[in-house]
Amino acid sequence: MDCAVRAHPAAPAMIRGVGTDMVEIARIAGVCARQPRFVERILTPAERAYCQSCRANPAQHIAGRWCAKEAIAKAVGRPLRWQEVEILPDANGKPVVHLHGASAQAVGEGQLLVSITHTRTLAHAVALWVVNR
Repeated sequence: MDCAVRAHPAAPAMIRGVGTDMVEIARIAGVCARQPRFVERILTPAERAYCQSCRANPAQHIAGRWCAKEAIAKAVGRPLRWQEVEILPDANGKPVVHLHGASAQAVGEGQLLVSITHTRTLAHAVALWVVNR
């Protein structure tokens, strides 16, 4: 049995970059408490609304988005503007990356895929930059 993953023959793709990041949720919660504008600086209005809707522990979701944006910057190999990288859940809850402005131009063609997870104490994200050959 062949277990290899194959790209669609009409559009072969390759991974151009991989990034990962992890942060202690308490660290992000502390920054949020000390610097109220921190969340406004790193999250778009839609991301803030999503994180605040998670009333049990919004800090977990803020930390997850922080990690995801850091992981994306590492995958791309350059810093991106916080407000131009937006990560929102699709209808099934899967995080989807939306790029805007100069950040979209910096990435160019291709797709950014991200996975976000957290425990009670840590948030972690992995990002892949996939491009067509």
